[in-house]
Amino acid sequence: MKLTLILDPAPIGVRASLMEEWDEITGSAKMEARVRLFDTEEQALAWGRSMASRRGLKQLFLTDNRKSAGG
Repeated sequence: MKLTLILDPAPIGVRASLMEEWDEITGSAKMEARVRLFDTEEQALAWGRSMASRRGLKQLFLTDNRKSAGG
């Protein structure tokens, strides 16, 4: 199983999307992303780590799309 936290710019705060993927015999599968808005990046990261911990995962992949949004 793999969890990816994607951070996107929002008018106020940070938009965080959590993508869950896993391998099956017939290929890989994805769940629909969970999306939440947070006031700070730290809150979004804590949420992502919490969701990973609940699934028994020690690693969370991060994609930060906010850095390229400014140009």
